Amino acid sequence: MSIPTVEESWARIDAWLTRHAPLTDRADALPITPGITGSSSLRRVLADFADALEGGLPFLGRIPLAVDGKLLWEEERTVPADPVSPLTHATALAEPESDPPSPRRPVFPNDSESAVPAPAQGVTEGGTRSLSFVRTGRPRPEPLPDQPDVAFAAGLTPAEMLRRLGAVPATVRPRDRRQARRAVESAWAAHRPLVRAGAVGGWAYATIEGGAAQFARTEVLRALSAGTRVVVLTRQGPEVALTFAEDGVPCPEEDTRRVMSPREGSHAGGPWARRLGVDLWPGSTAAYTDFLAVLAQEFGIAYAPDTEGPTELTSALVLPLLDDLPEREPEAWVRDFDLAGLVERTPPRRLRTAVAAQLTRLAAETHLDTHPEVTEALDRIRHGLPVDCDQDDPLALRIRTLVAEVHATRTMLRGSDNGPVSEDDLTAWVARSDAAAALRAFLRLPLPVAAEAVLQRRISLHWRDELAADLADPADL
Repeated sequence: MSIPTVEESWARIDAWLTRHAPLTDRADALPITPGITGSSSLRRVLADFADALEGGLPFLGRIPLAVDGKLLWEEERTVPADPVSPLTHATALAEPESDPPSPRRPVFPNDSESAVPAPAQGVTEGGTRSLSFVRTGRPRPEPLPDQPDVAFAAGLTPAEMLRRLGAVPATVRPRDRRQARRAVESAWAAHRPLVRAGAVGGWAYATIEGGAAQFARTEVLRALSAGTRVVVLTRQGPEVALTFAEDGVPCPEEDTRRVMSPREGSHAGGPWARRLGVDLWPGSTAAYTDFLAVLAQEFGIAYAPDTEGPTELTSALVLPLLDDLPEREPEAWVRDFDLAGLVERTPPRRLRTAVAAQLTRLAAETHLDTHPEVTEALDRIRHGLPVDCDQDDPLALRIRTLVAEVHATRTMLRGSDNGPVSEDDLTAWVARSDAAAALRAFLRLPLPVAAEAVLQRRISLHWRDELAADLADPADL
């Protein structure tokens, strides 16, 4: 089949624009710059472009739409309905119970203390001279002292510390530090943080043994310090910090004590490096030790990480707390849609009803409504009833779980062994998590900001028409 000429394709494009999108200029219609060399390439591009306009077909992954006399482009997206769940997969795995056995030293007959038998000297009758080599390894350096992130809360119990941090009940059990680190580095943890909790001198404390850092987050400081005071010592690479919070209020940034040290050496980093005796930031190692002295002098907290490390403490995987919702002004336009104009001309009650309908549509197309906590929340919204969404409420726990699914899936895909997950699974979990964030925004943020969050995430190509139907006054129907 021959390819139409450039002139023929432009004639088709101009005819479609004149009829459906007269406010769009030809120069602005093509979603790419036609800087293509060779007449055959340009002919193919323009022919495909004309086909896309006339048939509503994908062009470079996007679909052309005529809206209010303008040509707009929407991304072609689909959301898999039944993604693989790393967290569900992890529940079928057994937690590692202990470290693997270390290599055993060979034992030679008649000389248990010798690494190899003594070589023969000289030449004997019927024998040959032989040369033996003995491989000796370099002495292994001692691991550096343990310096975990640790949070102290006055008057709490270790169990309460774990609860406030979001402990997963099924994973609560005693673990020493070595057991905890082995567990959190396995597929059983699904890339969730693991925390151990104990008590010292009237303070409960918790150490994070792996996974994403948590204790410096504002949300965590607020949760831990509710009704009490909290001191947190963190060590993240070159930075060591001593942070405070009281009665749910983190201290101002300027009151946090920080020490930064320059990096030394060219070794690769990571927690394993410290266990091999590699110290990339010796200045920060010293600063952590100095802050331990501050804890003892100013707060009476005598905490020694190396001493408590071998002790079995109550511990658990945690489901990280949700981030705070940012307070901001809504965007005036969302996806070439005049959101500010809509807000200005629509009565608040009707706008809220329409955005709630859009939220329900979003939950359906992302399959977020397959979770019972979400369907219950949407039903309460539809009937004008309040919906609880604090960190420990069922709906918030569902949203936290979705965030954990995204983190686990993305981390697995970045690794050398991605296990059972695929890019399609990540697409599905991200879509559900984003839709859940829009639901939370609807419950907690001003309506215009919530409307932006919902409309930005709609997947249907016809969401504008659906919004118009949702905005229609029932009396006009």
